[in-house]
Amino acid sequence: MTLKCSGKVLLTTNTSDDGIAVAAKKKLLENGIDELQIMLGHDIQILEKDDLYVSYEPPDLVIRIVYDKKENGMIKMKNIEMIKI
Repeated sequence: MTLKCSGKVLLTTNTSDDGIAVAAKKKLLENGIDELQIMLGHDIQILEKDDLYVSYEPPDLVIRIVYDKKENGMIKMKNIEMIKI
């Protein structure tokens, strides 16, 4: 599968294991995400509509797309893909 994203990709690994972050980033690159789009962090408030939120939920990466961001900061996302790492 090739992921399409014109905005940011926020990668949250929820682990202190740097190997997971490296493996996750590699999988995103293999699936069509540009390296310059990928940001490591936990602040979902930086996301806008059509950005991707990627979280590590062993043993998968769960890819969610932001489909709405309310003025009060509430972000609505839906799962679009799961990738094994």
